[in-house]
Amino acid sequence: MSSPAKLPAGRCRLHGGASTGPRTEEGLKRLADSKTKHGRFSKIEREKAKVRAEQGRIIRYELKVLEKWFIDQGHLDKNRRKYWDKI
Repeated sequence: MSSPAKLPAGRCRLHGGASTGPRTEEGLKRLADSKTKHGRFSKIEREKAKVRAEQGRIIRYELKVLEKWFIDQGHLDKNRRKYWDKI
């Protein structure tokens, strides 16, 4: 029965090399281009998602302020959420 080979620290036991990845601008661009399949996670799409998330936070905050105002004015029951959670 053979024992597993001892490899130096930092060396991949499956591939043998300790890859540091691409370091130059050209190498990084080539890597990014080869990994992009559909553009779903491209920089542009991530920025759009951040904008949508911020808009959602703003809308939720405004709704919370409106809900508090309606409760304070007596237009909504303050325990209404508890009622809907039971249903």
